[in-house]
Amino acid sequence: MPIELDEVAPRERGITRTMSQDSEYDDALGVPDSLEITVDENGETIQVRKEETICTDSEDNERSVTTHPLNPNLYTIEFRHGPFVWTMKKRYKHIQYLHNQLKLYRASLNIPFPTKSHRERRNSMKSLRTVDEKRGRRNVLPRFPNKPDILVPYEQLSQRRKELEDYLSNLLNIEIYRRHSETINFLDVSPLSFVGDLGMKGKEGTILKRTGSGAKTRCNFLGLLECGLCIKCNYLSTSLCGKWQKRHLVVKDTFVAYLNPEDGRIKSVILMDNGFGISLGVYTTGSRSGMQISNLSRHIVIKCWTKRKAKEWMEFIQEVSNREGKDFIQTNPHNSFAPYRPYISATWFVDGADYMSAVADALENAKEEIFIADWWLSPEIHMKRPMPGGDYWRLDKILRRKAVQGVKIFILIYKEIEVALGINSYYSKQRLVEQCPENIKVLRHPDHARAGVLLWAHHEKIVVIDQSLAFLGGIDLCYGRWDNSEHRLTDLESIHQSSIYIPSRDKLTNTSSKKVLGCIDRHVLLPLAIATNTIAMATTRSMPLLPMMDEKTKKNLVLSTLSTDNSLFMLQEKGDGVKCNTPELHKKNLFDVAKTTVDKMKNTVKVKRQELINMVYTSHEMDADDVAENKLSLPESEDAVDYACSLQPATKLWLGKDYTNFIVKDFNDLEKPYQDLVDRTTTPRMPWHDIGVLVQNAAARDVARHFIQRWNAVKLEKANLNPCYPYLLPKSYQNCRSYAPFVKEANKHNVKCQVLRSVSSWSAGFLDSETVERSIQEAYIQAISKAERYIYIENQFFITLASMDKGLVKNQIGETLLKRILRAHREGAVFRVFVVMPLLPGFEGEVGGPSGKALRAITHWNYNSISRGKDAILNQLLEAGIEDPSEYITFHGLRTHSMLNGTMVTELIYVHSKLMIIDDNTVICGSANINDRSMVATRDSEIAVIIHDQEFEDGRMNDIPFLCGKFASSLRKKLFREHLGLLNTKEDINIDDAIIKSFYKDVWCARSERNTEIYEEVFHCVPTDKVVNFAILKQFQEKVPLSISDPLLAQEMVENIKGHLVNLPLNFLCNEDLKPAAATVEGMMPTALWT
Repeated sequence: MPIELDEVAPRERGITRTMSQDSEYDDALGVPDSLEITVDENGETIQVRKEETICTDSEDNERSVTTHPLNPNLYTIEFRHGPFVWTMKKRYKHIQYLHNQLKLYRASLNIPFPTKSHRERRNSMKSLRTVDEKRGRRNVLPRFPNKPDILVPYEQLSQRRKELEDYLSNLLNIEIYRRHSETINFLDVSPLSFVGDLGMKGKEGTILKRTGSGAKTRCNFLGLLECGLCIKCNYLSTSLCGKWQKRHLVVKDTFVAYLNPEDGRIKSVILMDNGFGISLGVYTTGSRSGMQISNLSRHIVIKCWTKRKAKEWMEFIQEVSNREGKDFIQTNPHNSFAPYRPYISATWFVDGADYMSAVADALENAKEEIFIADWWLSPEIHMKRPMPGGDYWRLDKILRRKAVQGVKIFILIYKEIEVALGINSYYSKQRLVEQCPENIKVLRHPDHARAGVLLWAHHEKIVVIDQSLAFLGGIDLCYGRWDNSEHRLTDLESIHQSSIYIPSRDKLTNTSSKKVLGCIDRHVLLPLAIATNTIAMATTRSMPLLPMMDEKTKKNLVLSTLSTDNSLFMLQEKGDGVKCNTPELHKKNLFDVAKTTVDKMKNTVKVKRQELINMVYTSHEMDADDVAENKLSLPESEDAVDYACSLQPATKLWLGKDYTNFIVKDFNDLEKPYQDLVDRTTTPRMPWHDIGVLVQNAAARDVARHFIQRWNAVKLEKANLNPCYPYLLPKSYQNCRSYAPFVKEANKHNVKCQVLRSVSSWSAGFLDSETVERSIQEAYIQAISKAERYIYIENQFFITLASMDKGLVKNQIGETLLKRILRAHREGAVFRVFVVMPLLPGFEGEVGGPSGKALRAITHWNYNSISRGKDAILNQLLEAGIEDPSEYITFHGLRTHSMLNGTMVTELIYVHSKLMIIDDNTVICGSANINDRSMVATRDSEIAVIIHDQEFEDGRMNDIPFLCGKFASSLRKKLFREHLGLLNTKEDINIDDAIIKSFYKDVWCARSERNTEIYEEVFHCVPTDKVVNFAILKQFQEKVPLSISDPLLAQEMVENIKGHLVNLPLNFLCNEDLKPAAATVEGMMPTALWT
């Protein structure tokens, strides 16, 4: 297994050479005259002047005549190659064996065997000889001492050491011998030896590994049954049936690995963790020279040639693990797998637009490897918008570019149960792998039946670049996540959008209201549109509105024949088959007013006909037959798929499936990415609010280490024998550097942080099913307990009971919050808890309809934790004597409004963040929700990071001076400005002091209350405190909202809405039991599925 070694700069010194009378001249091992070797005055360091590669030094020797009578001396040899230094212990017989093997090899090259392979090998090795070697005199040869060690007197040991040292030094400077497999085995080098990012050379060598020792020691049926005899059965089967195979063992600074010596492929990686250990001897391995190495996920049994070698291995591994690997074998804060990392550069991102843009830039700058782990990944997602470059910043295109450049890309995707989820991970895998199969590797997990995991998911959202930059948080790289602080509801805008608005009675669909029956015939929005000019136009000139028309009237209208200049309103049949948003229109006549308007526009609007395909008119402008005719499937051809996003200029922010409303319609047909999921002309999109963070250097290494552990566990489980899917190795923590020019210096903050996880046996590959890591929950509990002034929480769920009695809900976050608030109440201290969460869970269905069972189940558990039942936190506070719990804790949601085709619409903003900010100095952000699925560790796998500020600035809390961390306070202020509507206004509101009454009550709570009142009066939106049961809900939705009955007044009222903050309606459906009925599918599922 030839290894090419880098050359080291030479040094010049005096020349000496040690001779021995018992040496032999070996013609097979010629050394050129030009080679000069220098020995330092202390006789220990050898330098080579010409093309130096490896230096040797015989440091010491041990002599034992009784145990080794023929080879009593054990020489300690130090080798140096560039920055790498390693030592080995060899006896005379080992060096003699190498010498004899090289002699045989040299002799074989001189024998002209009549085989093609031998001739090729012979010629290739001869070509390695340098010009100096070919001209060298054959009587100048490396001298090998022939006298056996047993005959060397003790007084001459120093001379013997020098002779062997000279021999090895000379040998290693002859290229054809240095590359020989026996030399490589002697030096204990491998493809991993001199990789700078892997740290020190460590210790390497050939061992025997017992087959089957790395497998999980348990039997199971679908992962559900375990037997106490399984470990005994494992020992019995491995003892009787196990074979010993030759492997190359490698010990690095934070892991142990072994390779197949025949092809150099990594066969297993054992990461150092708090279960890492090594044992020696017959009691643990059955062999005097045996050794067992184990961690929480793997254990292997190996055997060395001698007991001395086994002892050397054990001592070295223990030394490395206690020094370089200390961070992982010790007990860390929060019982995390990783310690706190000081002096880390961290950056926060609010909403998906900035986050995805930074991820795209980071991917573009990747040099070596990319790790991605997602609950859901959409290959066709556009990372930067608007899209002036077409598909250049589309995720699959970015990954393809990097893969072609040689960057290795590894992706882990949650493998869903297809009947329950429509995220189609198989399509995502196929779409990604086909970009570049050699360098893009995708694994899906778990295999539900085999692993016995039916209810839980891999929920992490990770992007790691070169193990130096790590993005994590709540943002999957998938449809619906891209958004910005505007949180737009509509996406009809187009440079070539139709300028004529034709009112329609198409049903408007959203999660906040239902279609109102019995509307008056006249078009109620006409005076509003004329008065406020809210209808979107393609030009700056206002277009007149036409009277309301029914379907029959529309069909009877045809466009007059237009001139060539007026071709804006002509669409010819196109055969590209790409379904975007708007089908073909037949030529029709409109009213004379429309004809006049078009004539006025002809000198200002000229566009190409092909740019209008499916992107000019909306579905309410065509008849039903046209809709059916144009429901086309996306072609399989990539060119056809890419056509929709290559149109210039790009006209929409959310193309196809990316325009989503999860409650109205869940995802399907993801293999047709540019086919709309909902009708964007009648259904507003559901805005998405989320948080992500970027950490660098050592913290990024920790995130990468988590990914590597998961990847290797899935590789072992699903693709152990597939060489196309390699094991991954963690980089060294020494001198780790990052490069993130795309992040502004003002957005980088110096912090101390720790990576946290929720993982267990099924998700991280632990051997013991009882082994778990719930460091996320422990960090939440500790941070809440130590909070002094305030706690700000944004989370997708709030399922946590404020009770010591842990029944159906087990996490302790609610209990810890309760204790902290009660302590503040007893002390008379000002303490605030802000909770922002979705107004409704993101599940398809109507709140009061038959399709909303899952939605109602989650709603039940949210309210059961907040305000209903004896263990709800508000009820516990009331019971403790706090008359007004809102002095300490309030619950809020986010909502926005817009105009959709001249009609006022509203929709909730879906809060998907997993964030907690404490006292403007501590932040926890990741993928973990506040529920048992994310916190108890045996269910969903999660990752997060706790960040403590290291840089502070003067601030105030309750009008008292208080040091505020730059990272935490800047993030909290950004969120407050967005939620309160202060980003793009001149309104002067001081948000520095988050807990003072003038802000908390007079701004935060008052603005939330006022916004809630306006939304309910204008839109009759749900959820609302006015609806306490399903009967009232039905009556409430049948009422005509002000936005329909009096749009002028409604428009005037919504102008008073400031920001997106609204109250969470605590009495919504409070008189109904929202748990699924026992006879339904949802009711038959275990409660743990919802909590």
